[in-house]
Amino acid sequence: MQKRRSHKKSRNGCQNCKKWHTKCDESGPPCNNCALRKAKCIYNNRANPGHSDSSSSLTIRSNNRDRSTSSTLVERPPGDVGTICGAYGGPSRLLELELMHQWSTNTFKAFRSIPEDGEYLQVMLPRAALNYDFMLNCILSISSLQIAWTMGDHDSAAKYVNAGLEYYNRGSMSFRTALQNINSDNCHVLYMFSAIAIAAHLTIPRRGASTLELLITALDLIHGSTSIGMLGMPWLLNSAFPLRLFVERMGAPKELIDEDSKAALARLHAINDKRHEATPEPEIGIREDVARDVEVHDHQLYRMALAALEMSFAEESKGELRGFCTAFPALVGRPFTSLIGRHEPFALLIALHWTVLLGGLDKTIWWANSISQELAEELVDVLKTSHPDLALEWTDSIAWALDRVRLTTSRPQQLSGSNIRLLD
Repeated sequence: MQKRRSHKKSRNGCQNCKKWHTKCDESGPPCNNCALRKAKCIYNNRANPGHSDSSSSLTIRSNNRDRSTSSTLVERPPGDVGTICGAYGGPSRLLELELMHQWSTNTFKAFRSIPEDGEYLQVMLPRAALNYDFMLNCILSISSLQIAWTMGDHDSAAKYVNAGLEYYNRGSMSFRTALQNINSDNCHVLYMFSAIAIAAHLTIPRRGASTLELLITALDLIHGSTSIGMLGMPWLLNSAFPLRLFVERMGAPKELIDEDSKAALARLHAINDKRHEATPEPEIGIREDVARDVEVHDHQLYRMALAALEMSFAEESKGELRGFCTAFPALVGRPFTSLIGRHEPFALLIALHWTVLLGGLDKTIWWANSISQELAEELVDVLKTSHPDLALEWTDSIAWALDRVRLTTSRPQQLSGSNIRLLD
């Protein structure tokens, strides 16, 4: 029988983590696990309970402390990976062999934008992961989650979900440590972890969380990934990751967009002009809550967002850069995505049109394609509930998006927190 792996004990963790037999990150109160479970976080005899690492190094945590789900850590049911693998029916090495095989034959395709990405994702990145445990855990996590996602037997899927959660949490912890020392050697590995972690976040089953809520949290991760990319751009362009080729192939002309989509985008521009262009600038002012010390007026902000949406439609129409539309939140930036989090109606309408692109993705990009219909439904529900007058006014735009996402067709059953039994 394989011995349990030793791990660092936490003597300063909260009471709940000790009760759940889960490693506490000691960042609270509340800690990540308690925040995600919405449980009361209590520490015993702690001299400095509010202390946390205030390093200025790049991280992908949210700046909003009230948004507790913004952490990259995800709480899983009690039990170490040995227990999980025991429930799977074999030692951990057998499971990990299966997951690496899954990555190299299937899962890697979900992140392949251009043909040259293939060798990098199949060969170079896994080999680099042997030197960076956070990346190795990330590969194992997303591969396990894809297996769970494709299984119809939810009892069996739960075993892979729990393994995916374990690897995800392990990778997230060591990733934050590695971020403190970004260099030319590890930059591409750190960037790939941050990108794949977004997919993992969107596909991990969570009880009681809507797809829109998961997306809002994922937007923080997307901006963190973008920050890594911008910070290390010179290194990335000269790394094994073929980003330079991807950038060189950007620039699809808008003429490639089909006429139906052009008309839908024109309607959005007309709505922006009607709602925002005539607003006097002094009344709009500086949106410090959206972008620190940057003067952003609504009409200009939405016009830039629509330009990014048009670019995404054009690139998807050209088809040379697979999954380009998944970069839409990064293209529009935090000033716009923060409006989605605040349920600003026009931002939600633009996001609804983005789901059209997600729904049209290659099915191998399962982590993004699979959320399109549910996300579209939830966006429309928010518009109709919170802004009924505008929803009525925008009937044509809403109807077009819903029709293109094909909400009337039956959806395959997918994993969610409400229909999957996680291991105890």
